[in-house]
Amino acid sequence: MKIEKTKIPSSKGNLAAIINYSEKKTGKLAILCSGYLDSKNYSHLASLAGELSKEGFTVVRFDSTGVWKSDGNISDYTTTQYLEDIKNVIEYMFHQASYKHILIGGHSRGGQVAILYAARDLRISLVLAIMPSSKLTTKIGRRYKDWQKNGVSISYRDLPDNREQKMEFHVPYSHAVDKNKYNVVEDVKKVKAPIIFIAGELDEQCPPELVREIFDSANEPKKFFLISGIGHDYRFNDNEIKFVNKDILKLLKVVGKH
Repeated sequence: MKIEKTKIPSSKGNLAAIINYSEKKTGKLAILCSGYLDSKNYSHLASLAGELSKEGFTVVRFDSTGVWKSDGNISDYTTTQYLEDIKNVIEYMFHQASYKHILIGGHSRGGQVAILYAARDLRISLVLAIMPSSKLTTKIGRRYKDWQKNGVSISYRDLPDNREQKMEFHVPYSHAVDKNKYNVVEDVKKVKAPIIFIAGELDEQCPPELVREIFDSANEPKKFFLISGIGHDYRFNDNEIKFVNKDILKLLKVVGKH
């Protein structure tokens, strides 16, 4: 299996990306989207990319515009730009080869954006929404009021290779304003491709009932799968990552037949 680090041209510079190439050409492409301020190199997506490549997918994961190793300013880190980033990644990959099957997936905000993108691109043939976020969360009210008052939200993310070290992000309130232009519960109704929804029993950030709300609005074929004993940040536990990925691969084989 070949793994390549590359730069993908986007509307705000270049996106830092990693491509896992399958050993055999199957015409299957997978785009994996990171969660809010998350790195493409976090263990859960990196591991999933490896597993998908074994199943014949060429897999791309990338840092969104304005964060980590991609070009752009943090003010460019919006849902609108994220959707543009995905489009640019797909166009880049189609210049390299021809693909008949496109899977788009992601974790948390990445799962939400995957759904939003699939609603806008009929080429998508399968969606994988892992604990997707929606406009509503358990602490959204207080957080948004403070964000609006201060004009910026400060968040920290651990480095992929060193959990003790943190990266600091100052996200402007314009991010929240842009995000609220989109409603995943409504947009999922426009998705024609099969969708797999993964919920974590212990997930407090994107609780199962909110994932179920998006699922209920989605078209058939669709699948909702609740994983017991798993929380939102399962990426910190290698055994949990393997457990989640195992279930994902089983579901892909079933839903992918539609």
